[in-house]
Amino acid sequence: MVKVKISEKRNSVPQQVTIGENIILTTWGAIKVNKTNFFPSSFQVKVDDKVIYIDPVGIENAEKADYILITHAHPDHFSLKDIKNLLKGETRIICSKGVSKKLSDVKNKIQVVKPNQQLQYEGFSIETTFAYNTKSVFLWIRAHPKSKENVGYVITFKNGLKIYHAGDTDYIPEMEELNGIDVALVPIGGDSLTMNEEEAAKIVNKIRPKVTIPMHYEIKNVEELNRFENLVSKTSKVFRLK
Repeated sequence: MVKVKISEKRNSVPQQVTIGENIILTTWGAIKVNKTNFFPSSFQVKVDDKVIYIDPVGIENAEKADYILITHAHPDHFSLKDIKNLLKGETRIICSKGVSKKLSDVKNKIQVVKPNQQLQYEGFSIETTFAYNTKSVFLWIRAHPKSKENVGYVITFKNGLKIYHAGDTDYIPEMEELNGIDVALVPIGGDSLTMNEEEAAKIVNKIRPKVTIPMHYEIKNVEELNRFENLVSKTSKVFRLK
């Protein structure tokens, strides 16, 4: 069973979710984007003595990273300033090819990945997943085309617990192959960038994670968040992080 506890202080920075006995998932809350408060896709996962960041943006006064995972190079997912602030000598960076081109002055070990790869590290493993758009921004132009080989991540810890970070993606066929997910981090912002709340709920109900955390949305869109939560099956607990 996955036990989850969220901090009582709704406006606390950072906010933490405790998963099981020794895994802590942290977010630093909303950031300003185009004069709106936007909940990004930035998370810290801490297990035992390892500190893992996924798409760190707007991270302040944080622990140094053992691993940094980047899904793609858009500025609400990739921040060179934050990456540099989180680095220590042995930090490893796992990223898509578009991100690696922007890390030429970073000296730490960088591993470039594409979808459908398996990586093994001490205490956990990573599976890279597909993340792309089927909807177009304009005519045939897509914000996250499949050709870019952007990724999501499934992190599996030695106790078997799996955390899925979808990255920026629409509902795509490859998602339906996911199984055994305990915690799903899914975008619900919609438009031509990611799944909307209906699509996100559809994949959550398909893969049936024990815990679901929506991300990549404007904080003011309470109706969108409410709709997503109402559409998700009661078999998955939805947590709102603000």
